Amino acid sequence: MSGLPARRAVPTATVAAARYDVLLRRAYERDYPRALQQVDSRLYTQLGLMSKSVRTVSARSSQAWYDPALRKLLVRSASMPTQRPVVHELVRALVDQNFDLRRLRGLRKRDRDRAIAAKAIVDGTAALASGLRTSTTRGAPLDRFLQLEREAGLGPGRALAAELRYLGGRKAVASALRTFPQTTEQLLHVDKFLERERALPVRLPARVGDVTLSASKTFGELDVRGLLRAVGVPNANAAADGWGGGRLALYLTGPREAVAALVLRWDTPEDAAEWRETVARYVSAAFPGATARDCPPLDRCWSATTDVAAGVLGDTGVLVSGPGADKVAAALLN
Repeated sequence: MSGLPARRAVPTATVAAARYDVLLRRAYERDYPRALQQVDSRLYTQLGLMSKSVRTVSARSSQAWYDPALRKLLVRSASMPTQRPVVHELVRALVDQNFDLRRLRGLRKRDRDRAIAAKAIVDGTAALASGLRTSTTRGAPLDRFLQLEREAGLGPGRALAAELRYLGGRKAVASALRTFPQTTEQLLHVDKFLERERALPVRLPARVGDVTLSASKTFGELDVRGLLRAVGVPNANAAADGWGGGRLALYLTGPREAVAALVLRWDTPEDAAEWRETVARYVSAAFPGATARDCPPLDRCWSATTDVAAGVLGDTGVLVSGPGADKVAAALLN
């Protein structure tokens, strides 16, 4: 069904529900440590996706799961798995046998966007065989944002695998599993994958006035889509097209005051100008009741539950939320 050769039998074990959940949680936190979750929680709070800092996500619930660390298929004993989840995980096992999924270990800590893209093509290849598809989007803004990442393999990953198979057969799919898409832009656009178009660099100052850079991560085209979709901004996919590179950063003025800074590079100044209009719609949706004001040299600032500022210069756009947002945004555009 997958076109992948079986190099050896896939070891399988039925595991008690409690033990299964522990192993799943442990693997999840190995790739996404709690410290990183806490940073993301602060960032998502400042971006208006959640009302207070809490743990952002939990490990997915499942009936079956292939663990690349153990190289074993685990089945949760409290449930009788249906065929599709088992087939899905068996294909992931075959991907591991042929292309080594341990390459993904720790990738999220180094490059979040690249990790999402790599995992998505693996899950997308499995989804072609299993028939698994994305679920209905629901929940609070943060739930909708994270669902797009969690199900990237069942949506964009599956679509890319299908396009590659159509264009070049199984060898084309194998090439994507051997090298992995480097960005979610490559995941979303087959031409970008075939051209191996790299992300434009985004450099962040270690200090802006009295705020200090605490952490940062890549923020890809899929993230831009998710951010806009989460709060209901229309035409989110079109608005994210033209993404060239991005980072989301956490700046701190003390243990309690945080500033989130999103810096995006666009392919052209015209794409950046379109982002300027999109930001205004995003702020209106994410921060209800926000009051806009002019704040040269930036495009616009808002007073809401926190200060928000945005601006575009050339091919670069910034969106900053937190105390002194206008000063941080102006510095990031210089």
